[in-house]
Amino acid sequence: MRKIILIQLLLIIISCHSQEKDKGDRDSHKEDTSPINLNVPLNSKTTQTQTTEEFTLQDVTNYKKNKKEGSSIYEYVRGDGARVTETDSEMILFSRHITPTNSLFTVNKEYHPNRKLWNKYETFGESGFIKGNKYEYDEKGKLIKIEDWDKPYKFTWEQVKKNIEQDLKLNIQKDKVEVNNFLESPDYNFPIWIINYNGQYKDDPKKGIIRVILNGVTGELLLVERQLGKGGDGTSVDILYKKKN
Repeated sequence: MRKIILIQLLLIIISCHSQEKDKGDRDSHKEDTSPINLNVPLNSKTTQTQTTEEFTLQDVTNYKKNKKEGSSIYEYVRGDGARVTETDSEMILFSRHITPTNSLFTVNKEYHPNRKLWNKYETFGESGFIKGNKYEYDEKGKLIKIEDWDKPYKFTWEQVKKNIEQDLKLNIQKDKVEVNNFLESPDYNFPIWIINYNGQYKDDPKKGIIRVILNGVTGELLLVERQLGKGGDGTSVDILYKKKN
């Protein structure tokens, strides 16, 4: 009888341990939905906290002289081959977007009304996701904020690039692949990557505008859609894959 009781106790202990382990495994796969803090502590010992960069008076003269008639855009190629686009607006006096030769990334610089540097950051192309740190300066050139836009994405840009090239078999520049990311969206309360391109999805012969969504933390495939048509009436969207909840 004593032996039977000991066996029963042992089974209870094993069962409890198993339940705790299963709970731990489930918890480890939950998405972290806590607010994401992008701020990086300012450290004058490791980071230059002052800049003298500005959109000079000569830059202003060149811009006004060369911008496209009836627009606020001036485009040119620097001596090193980099493509440069300069613009002005009511909110930001001037901005400059520099894309080095054969680069996937554009350096963006925005200037205060007094022409001092305001913001500096890199994006995928001129309108894609922000890569790395974003720097903000006050009107006197003092660095007041750094945000790390890579931080929320445990599944990194380098891994996304590998996915595009090896899994989707695409050339990012030749196939004009667009890449963006979002900290959250109406359908997902965690960071995601979005890949868009014109063509076919893997071996599916039917072509259209393909949208691929990846989990920004794990890299898991969440959704694949194909849009047929150019938008508006007559446009249809086929869901090629959707992760089950």
